[in-house]
Amino acid sequence: MSIKKQMQDHKNRNREKPSFANINLQGPCNYQCFFCLGNDINEGYCHNYLNIHFSKWKNFDKYLIKCKEDGIKKIYLTGQNTDPLLYKYLKELIDYLKIKGFLVGIRTNGVKALEKIDIINSLNDEVGLSIHSLTPEINKKITNHSTIPNWDKIIKSIKIPLRIAIVITRYNKDEILNIIKYFSKYKNINYIQLRCISTDERYSALKEDINCYKELTQYISKNYHYLKSFYTASIYNIYGIEVCLWKTIKTTINSYNYFTNGIISTNYFIVEGYKKHNEK
Repeated sequence: MSIKKQMQDHKNRNREKPSFANINLQGPCNYQCFFCLGNDINEGYCHNYLNIHFSKWKNFDKYLIKCKEDGIKKIYLTGQNTDPLLYKYLKELIDYLKIKGFLVGIRTNGVKALEKIDIINSLNDEVGLSIHSLTPEINKKITNHSTIPNWDKIIKSIKIPLRIAIVITRYNKDEILNIIKYFSKYKNINYIQLRCISTDERYSALKEDINCYKELTQYISKNYHYLKSFYTASIYNIYGIEVCLWKTIKTTINSYNYFTNGIISTNYFIVEGYKKHNEK
């Protein structure tokens, strides 16, 4: 059996009713993370939609109608190969979604956060900051950029609930507990999420990083206090803050996905859902 087939078989497809939706923006990014899910998708995924007004996106209102019909209240602005803060019409999009009755959150690497802080604070749901290192040399290996955003100023400037997401890699695995300790001092951070790399196409190349997640989470489970479960993901108390161990292929949470080239997917697994609908 191929490694790819094994990975497909290990995916938990026993999902709950979708509880949120994503808008996956597409275009060039200000980071080049080596584990980026966009690298698992074909070249057509990389077309630039960052300067196209959402009123011109294909099937967008159809997607919003489906979300409404199925009781979804939360929409997160994200991107599998870009950062949503790079979208030209971001404030207009947020306002439009709020008028439609949705709670709107964002997932961002934070590079543009201070520049777009007023837009961020206009959201009415959670802000997710992806922070993979506090060390320039390590950040360079992960994102191809050594500059570390001013997280202290960014976090203190954000007025709505926050979460920190950290993807575990071979480069930052020894830094993780120090990162958690650093961010535990901020009272507006609700929790920290430690994420395992997810891939359909590059398991062999990323196996070392996936194993790093396994080793670190085993250490945490043995040395820190277990609090509760969230969609089968275990949550621990580390330095006084909740830390969620998030393995995408195993959790039971579910979502809908919209891609700005017009593809609508009801598959929680981003790459799989995109490719299935793109082949139609």
